[in-house]
Amino acid sequence: MFLRKNVKILLFLVILTIVSFAFLFSNDFLSNEKANLNQNNIEIEEASFKEMLGSNFVIGFMGTKLDEKTKDIIKYIKPSGLIIYARNCENGTQLKDLIRDLQEVAQESINRKFFIMIDEEPGGATRINAFKNAFLFSSPDLEIIKEDVKVMSDIGINVNLAPVADYAFNDDSFIKERIFTRTVQDLVDFNNSFVRISQENNVSATLKHFPGMGFFEEDPHKKIPDTEVNKENFEKSLEIFKSSIDVGVDFVMVGHAIYENIDNNITSLSSKIIKDTLINQLGFNGLVITDDMADMPLLVGRKIEIDEATINALKAGNNLVLFSHRPENTKVIFDFILDKGEKDEEFKSVVKENYQKITYFKNNHIGYVFNK
Repeated sequence: MFLRKNVKILLFLVILTIVSFAFLFSNDFLSNEKANLNQNNIEIEEASFKEMLGSNFVIGFMGTKLDEKTKDIIKYIKPSGLIIYARNCENGTQLKDLIRDLQEVAQESINRKFFIMIDEEPGGATRINAFKNAFLFSSPDLEIIKEDVKVMSDIGINVNLAPVADYAFNDDSFIKERIFTRTVQDLVDFNNSFVRISQENNVSATLKHFPGMGFFEEDPHKKIPDTEVNKENFEKSLEIFKSSIDVGVDFVMVGHAIYENIDNNITSLSSKIIKDTLINQLGFNGLVITDDMADMPLLVGRKIEIDEATINALKAGNNLVLFSHRPENTKVIFDFILDKGEKDEEFKSVVKENYQKITYFKNNHIGYVFNK
């Protein structure tokens, strides 16, 4: 009887000790977790709304050298990235020097490297004539692509706005001249190889133009396409994007078009297209960027201003908005959005989430943090 009583007491003490340690460990763990969360919050809170809004922008500029006026605008907006055009390029040495100067501004203003973006499509749009011999024969020459990606990386380009994932389901589509593969499977296979080669060599790839522009005859640089599309082909187009999303592509660019029987909104302003389809249905968790907001007939005939359209684009699920041309005009638009956004709690939350996602992306990719 005495032994049984002692055993019961001993068991009670053991259980009490275990519970006490568990409680202490739990408290320490929760404290550490709260500290980590607080550190994350401090990082976000230390940035003003203006700085966080700037991180949602990618901007273009004029010239082959960084003048003081452009530098001041870049420091004012504090964008996440800059886009390079042929107007910024003379030769490889000059471009490398220009990008070095841009990254010095990044170190001063945002303490992380800028995304340095370029449109360099194999067989399509080009700024520095990369990949020009990649399609000399019936099959793409992946060695040429690999060598040219390495050159781009060495120059300082870290995001390529390619490959094109728009299969020309319409034989008269404007996009057909930018696609050099004959079948859907050929396009998928090439894009997947291109994404892998690019990202293995520290150049993020970008699928474009979601959800596929191969249905339209109209070039969105001239007129926003607006028509019904074949739903079976629309699903095939989504599958093209899905394949490279599964490979791990870093960016997706959303085009400007209206698919009347899918959604009556412009794709780049559509949460149905971006949040519901690209993110939730296809499972994309990288960075979403608009096609250019400044140089497209995006708002012609529509009762909406560019600042409101930009706010809507970010609310729809884009993480980055692209303004490719005159930085002084971009600054004016930025200030309008800054003023409106300060009064819009939903928008402020979106901007903060984007800032956090972009910061996380840069912190976890080699080459975007100065001390790594």
